[in-house]
Amino acid sequence: MKKINILLLLIMLIQLPLFAQETGTGYSSAVQMIDSGKQEEAMDQLRPYLDYKKYGKLSLYAHYHFARAAYKNQQYQLAQATLEQLLKNYKWEREDEALYLLALSDFAQNEAYAGLSEIAKIDDQSLVEDGYKASYDFLSKNAAVSFMVAHWSAFKNNEGYSIALKEKLLSQSVLSSNEKVVLAELEEMNIGGAEGSTSMDKIKNQELDVAIILPFNYQGGSGVRNLEGNNFVFELYQGIDMAVEDAKRKGFDINVKSFDTERKNEVVRKILEDSFFKKADIIIGPIYPEETELVSSFAEQHKIPFINPVSNMKANFEGKDYAYLFRPSTEVIVDKLLDYSRRHVTGNRIALAYSGSSRDELMASQFASEAGKRGYRVAYNQKVGSNNIRNFLEQIGMRPGMTANVDQVVIFSDDPYIASPTLSLLESLTTETPVFVMDSWLYFNFANFDMLEGNDLNYIGNNSINLSKKEVEDYRFRFFERFNAYPGAYAYIGYDLMGWVANVINSRTGFDFRKNLDQRGQTDGGLGFGLNFRNSHSNQYVPVLKLNQGKLEEIK
Repeated sequence: MKKINILLLLIMLIQLPLFAQETGTGYSSAVQMIDSGKQEEAMDQLRPYLDYKKYGKLSLYAHYHFARAAYKNQQYQLAQATLEQLLKNYKWEREDEALYLLALSDFAQNEAYAGLSEIAKIDDQSLVEDGYKASYDFLSKNAAVSFMVAHWSAFKNNEGYSIALKEKLLSQSVLSSNEKVVLAELEEMNIGGAEGSTSMDKIKNQELDVAIILPFNYQGGSGVRNLEGNNFVFELYQGIDMAVEDAKRKGFDINVKSFDTERKNEVVRKILEDSFFKKADIIIGPIYPEETELVSSFAEQHKIPFINPVSNMKANFEGKDYAYLFRPSTEVIVDKLLDYSRRHVTGNRIALAYSGSSRDELMASQFASEAGKRGYRVAYNQKVGSNNIRNFLEQIGMRPGMTANVDQVVIFSDDPYIASPTLSLLESLTTETPVFVMDSWLYFNFANFDMLEGNDLNYIGNNSINLSKKEVEDYRFRFFERFNAYPGAYAYIGYDLMGWVANVINSRTGFDFRKNLDQRGQTDGGLGFGLNFRNSHSNQYVPVLKLNQGKLEEIK
């Protein structure tokens, strides 16, 4: 009897592994092996359980865990094929888990579209969030902007996709028109970003906090100790700094922090990580297009008003609520100049000349188009330089003994090498034909304006300084005392800009920049002839000026 019992025990021990497989015990130990790093052993032990006819519902779980082991063993194709078979041939109650793992397997093989498509099918909210995180991790490191923009409409509901795309677009110095449209839509969605780019917790106080971001070393180098006197950015800052001191003397609480972009986009991005922006009420600068693109997008995301101090071009600001030009936009200049011409100039023939700068080319194109709509005829339309501006003027009859064959001449240029031969020619003749030039020509020291008073020479206001104001004379005197030099054009702009900002937002008026601008409407400006930002993101006040017995006057 004892021998029979021993024989039965031996038979049972021999059959135990087979019995374990039949009841699923082997399956359970295989699942445990996956998480303990024994993926290959786990896959070997799970293979028998892939037989659906034999194991039924347990087989579906085995498929999933077999794929999980293959994924962890970096056998991504095998994991992908197993999961596709599971999802295609069977209806499994934990389908979302399989979809998520399939998406990871797709990403591991650089199949972005397939992985994103699988995540879009997931219903379980916790797995949806995991899918968004996986999407961000993969796309931010591996996907091209062109791919993401092309498929934006298909995957815009994937928050990880949206954040990764937004960060990539914000990191670019130049955007295509299509990329700008997508970025604008992303900003409207008010999504966050990766660490360092999420929405900030704004610090509120009753102090005006101003961030100044300027390319002090636009010619190379770093630091401010070795900046030369002919540095126009440093001159702009000198004016800003004097206005800050004046505002403090008047009782305004102002805190200013300045940053040097060094003309490097990577430096700009680093600047925007500074904690000062948690409390900044306004950002002044930068100047150059690729830098303003980065800062204006940041300002839009964090709802901080941003002002370009010197540009007239609003192309990069379209659709942005927090971006401003301190000067008039090219569109405004064109509109105001044609309005003035309608009221003061007889005839409709125009000779148009412009330099090769991007602003002047844009403004000339806008002027020609708008003039045609208003019934003018642009008889001459030519890009000019120092070598052909005189020939252009003589071609239209601006020469001694001749009468001009146009009714007005418009020259869009701040180039002294275009201004010099033009003014030299005008000194040699007397003409009643109105000539319109930018107000920058008033600052060129080679012109003998007394010799020009017999001509109808007009200056187009571009935040022009009113030299007859007592405030201007006082500023000139104090500037000379401090810097041993008289202020140049940019020193005036900087002073006027900062004085305007301090009066618009402060502890007395409140810190709603847009609301305060609309309430103020037109003002006479600090040093200039006027400012008007009501319902506008650029200065709407563009006076036409003329010298009369040495005094600059506005012609209304």
